[in-house]
Amino acid sequence: MSRVVWLLSALWLSTACAQLDILNKIQRELTSEAQAVMTPVAKGLANIGFSQCAKIKKLVGVSYDSFDKEPDMSKLTLVFTTRSMSVTYNLSDAARRIPLTPGYNPKNPFRIFLHGFTQDPTENSYKEISKAFLDQGDCNILALDASSLIRWLYLRSTTMTRFIGEKLGAMLAALVNAGLDPSNIHLIGHSLGSHISGFTGKTFRNLTGTLIGRISGLDPAGPCFADVEASCRLNKEDAKFVDVIHTDDGVYGLEGQIGHVDFYPNSGSDQPNCLLQTCSHNRVWLLYAESVLNRDAFLAAKCADYEDFRKGQCDYNDTRIMGYFTSPESRGQYFLQTSDEEPYGRKSEGLKYVQNGGLLRKIVNKLRG
Repeated sequence: MSRVVWLLSALWLSTACAQLDILNKIQRELTSEAQAVMTPVAKGLANIGFSQCAKIKKLVGVSYDSFDKEPDMSKLTLVFTTRSMSVTYNLSDAARRIPLTPGYNPKNPFRIFLHGFTQDPTENSYKEISKAFLDQGDCNILALDASSLIRWLYLRSTTMTRFIGEKLGAMLAALVNAGLDPSNIHLIGHSLGSHISGFTGKTFRNLTGTLIGRISGLDPAGPCFADVEASCRLNKEDAKFVDVIHTDDGVYGLEGQIGHVDFYPNSGSDQPNCLLQTCSHNRVWLLYAESVLNRDAFLAAKCADYEDFRKGQCDYNDTRIMGYFTSPESRGQYFLQTSDEEPYGRKSEGLKYVQNGGLLRKIVNKLRG
């Protein structure tokens, strides 16, 4: 009897797993179908809604020039994370306190993660990225907490990126005077944090006459930054090396090449298994964290655009690793395809486009040519 029960249980489990697999496939198919319709609509609405940012910000008094004095920066903090502890400093006192912190080594890379709108260092974005770096070995990994200034009112928050960047740039300049090598500084910014990184780099250059080592822009915020001059957002002049990953360009993310090298996984806008644009926008830090732990996870090919990638018309003699281990000599724009669930990296298989969408996706691709 026990053998019969075991066989029946095994059969039931096998059937249940098969049904679950079918349901997951249906869910992915429906998500892809919805993406094909929703993404172009979302891009159109974003373009209409934020095309007049500069005028509106002046009208409501939240443009940079509208502030007679610096906003209250007293609540800005830096969180220094090690394997055994977490220390928080007020940004105004960080340059003095960081060198005194156990575990700090000025000879190690000095990495700061900068979060996006409505977020803070307690979110999974910093947890995932800091854990990935710490799992790789000893390093100085910190996070800027700018939530006091960019947690609400997006139009005002876009202006705050400059004030915050100027404050952080001055702090880094002071640390360099205390022995930190500028080439060891690596800023990793997500969304609005990417532009804070840009203003940090600009301020640092103005104060020291040199550039910080690297800025990694993780889907830099697009709304209110799409139609501004390069000096008013992250650009490749802000560090010795600026690498950018686009996962939601044209909606929450900035469309177009802005770094020394720009990567576009899954077209740069439609991330697999993402129904909402926020999912695509946030997918980027998951990809980056994975790239820290798996050097060859994301291999990308140099292409003129996504259509050439889809048609297999890229320069496959020029491939680059996307993410933390990308070469600082990389230049241009690179395309790749990822998996729809973790682990996302497909290594060399990601160099070739695979049609994994439904009917609507196929129709959209057909119309694209």
